[in-house]
Amino acid sequence: MIVIKGLTRRLGDFTLKPVDLNLNEGDYWVLLGPSGSGKSVFLSLIAGLIHPDGGQIFRNGSEITGVPPEKRRFSLMVQDFALFPHLTVFENIAFPLRVRHYPRDKARQAVTEMAFRIGISSLLNRCLDGLSGGEKQRVALARALIISPDLLMLDEPLNALDHMTKRELIEELRIIQREYGIPVLHVTHDFEEGVSLATQMAVIHEGKIVQKGTPEQLSLHPASPLVASFVGIRNIYQGSVEEHDGNFIFRKGKVFFTIPRRGKSAVAIPSEDVVLSLTPVNSSARNTLACTIREIRPHPPLMDVLLDANGLPLTATVTRETVNRMQLRPELRVLATFKVASVKVF
Repeated sequence: MIVIKGLTRRLGDFTLKPVDLNLNEGDYWVLLGPSGSGKSVFLSLIAGLIHPDGGQIFRNGSEITGVPPEKRRFSLMVQDFALFPHLTVFENIAFPLRVRHYPRDKARQAVTEMAFRIGISSLLNRCLDGLSGGEKQRVALARALIISPDLLMLDEPLNALDHMTKRELIEELRIIQREYGIPVLHVTHDFEEGVSLATQMAVIHEGKIVQKGTPEQLSLHPASPLVASFVGIRNIYQGSVEEHDGNFIFRKGKVFFTIPRRGKSAVAIPSEDVVLSLTPVNSSARNTLACTIREIRPHPPLMDVLLDANGLPLTATVTRETVNRMQLRPELRVLATFKVASVKVF
């Protein structure tokens, strides 16, 4: 178990504000945030590459805040892989064992077994030139796992990979995490990537963790418009809130609809909760907006229907079968219906 207590660091104009995080055995934590939010700084502090201004790091109950990186038994895989171009694949994977003075025969056996697990046995004698991005990624992952770490940290590990390779590596990361059972801390700015892997998720912004919990908790109960945008909610609006006959009404421009409670004038509507129809439907949903379709975009395996509701942009995510059955197309007039309870209020 890895425990982070109040970890802080100031670097120039940037400050990582106190961070508390518990990484238990079997946890797959995804740290989600934009560039410059402090994700990589946080990983470097845990790895021991930079020293904190305050706070503590514990591994299995023992403080390791001042322990050198090579003695922490943590592995960090960085975005550009940091492989050695003058070494073969075998030598790259074996490097952490060599610096720890493993016996040659024991290191060779460990590298051979790890390469087999990761599926790169055929690459062991090759140089890095000519390897694909996915192959280099697997080499870097094998090197990170070769020391049987107590914590695996991944800094934007799937960035710049093609869609098919990314899907393959996501599945491999799932298998590795289940097999090894060690906590994983995975940094990304891509919610869909994160939600496909995470058991726990945290959103970081301007050096501060603004919300953490399971992916489901963050999706269903985002604490702010910022979190809502990071967890993939499309329809986020700033407006005004009025109260009429005990109901709270959100208003933006010429559009208004009922919301479940009073907030600070920001709301979000998940696109998958917006139901489209050609005629009024008999439903308990109390919010219906007349819209014009502006565009239909693929959002595999679904489709995004971009709407104009009297000047308010609105997105509905529907199945391809719905698009075909309703013969949805640009300029078509439709009704967009959503429940009061679907609206997130901030």
